[in-house]
Amino acid sequence: MSQKEFRPFEKVSSEAKKKIVDIWKFMGEEDKEHFINQVALSLSIWGTDDEGKGIVAKVMEILVKDGSKNLADFGIYIDRLMLIENDDKMEEKNSDIVKAIEVVDAYRIRYEMASEPQKSIF
Repeated sequence: MSQKEFRPFEKVSSEAKKKIVDIWKFMGEEDKEHFINQVALSLSIWGTDDEGKGIVAKVMEILVKDGSKNLADFGIYIDRLMLIENDDKMEEKNSDIVKAIEVVDAYRIRYEMASEPQKSIF
């Protein structure tokens, strides 16, 4: 029997997926690069396995549900995982989440990125 293929965004709502794609389309190249770098740093800690990719998907869903208009805000939302997710798997990952917060925060400071999400006031 073959194992079912894991899809990190399978549990993400269709509305959130659409918002993610729409935001990506209108982002500048520099912001896209910052987003990619933050995700890569996070995955270097969480692992590029299904679990690590699933955490990235959760962060992205939290980001768009909160109204952020830029995926480069990714690093701002990592800490919200511990507040929102209460399952045992996330509890086991708390130390890795804290480590990712520290590493990504250092990246954001180095590149003088905003510490507050970019949201529309309308």
